[in-house]
Amino acid sequence: MTQDIALPTISPKKSLGMIVLGMSAYMAYLYYVGFEETISALARVNLVIFSTAFLLALVSMLFYALSWKTITNQLDYDVAITDIFHMYMSSIFLNNLIPSGSFSGETARIYFLSKIAGNSRLDMSAATVAATRIITAIPFIAGMTLGLAYLALRYEVPLWALTICLASLLVLLLVGLIFVGICFADTWLWGITKLTIKYVKKIFHREVDQELCMDIVSRFHRNMNLLSGQNRALIVSTFWGVAGWLTINLVALVAFESLDMKISIFTIFAVYAVVIVFQALPIILPGGVGLADIIMTALFNAVGVPMHDAAAVTILIRLVELWFLTITGGLSTAHLMRKVNNNNDRTKKVMTKSF
Repeated sequence: MTQDIALPTISPKKSLGMIVLGMSAYMAYLYYVGFEETISALARVNLVIFSTAFLLALVSMLFYALSWKTITNQLDYDVAITDIFHMYMSSIFLNNLIPSGSFSGETARIYFLSKIAGNSRLDMSAATVAATRIITAIPFIAGMTLGLAYLALRYEVPLWALTICLASLLVLLLVGLIFVGICFADTWLWGITKLTIKYVKKIFHREVDQELCMDIVSRFHRNMNLLSGQNRALIVSTFWGVAGWLTINLVALVAFESLDMKISIFTIFAVYAVVIVFQALPIILPGGVGLADIIMTALFNAVGVPMHDAAAVTILIRLVELWFLTITGGLSTAHLMRKVNNNNDRTKKVMTKSF
């Protein structure tokens, strides 16, 4: 057993089938809402204003990449910010096409970081990704809390909408606490690792080097503790994480502006965070397609946005944050795979010449 980690694979037929299923559900919902009225609302869009949403989405991903780059520097990874950016975009691509609660994208980040940096230390690569996940979760939870408080105090929001928002916040907090526990409490991850090894042997009849696995876990915890003591780096990384979160929320604000509609940024904080929770759930729908769209439309309508306008703005937001980022993420994945293959070819040539 080695420390190599495989890049998650996509099943095109399965992903396409699930996308068709999700889109069919949303089309049925739009039929209920009113196709013609929604199209009429979309016809009002100011393309000049809306075009800035695509740039904001990319800038947001760059800020998140800078947050991760700050952490990788602490473990002496020498990787260009352009490569880190492509890795982050690749994680978006895989997260949106392989429903897994975001694990597919994080696995891709670990894989590409290890391959391109020339460092096969799984514990180090995983520690940088885990630390960044904790850091970038902070603004989501804080923003959702502010947004939920704003909605409760300023709007007569239906009980079902407040319930969904509150439940999503509690899920975020619970998952966050469990994740932090796994990252820093030795016994938690050791127990999970031992249980996983047990079932891998039992179900798949594969031999697993338990000693190596436990050694990786121990070194992962040491790296996490090392990173937790880098106060300046954590502050800088958090700054970029907040900037990324704020910028991606501005995509929704620009979508409303392009339709000549006004909405509080705090409302967007709450609605957007709820959609992210549903989009990240390990359900069968890639990127939460269909389900996340229906929830976003319903929540915007619940806080006072006319239904057809809510449907129109949801389409605009998802066009940028789901489809545009998925496509550009796919291009980044292709670029990184080509770079990894080129590096492997050069390594083989050097080894051949040495013999």
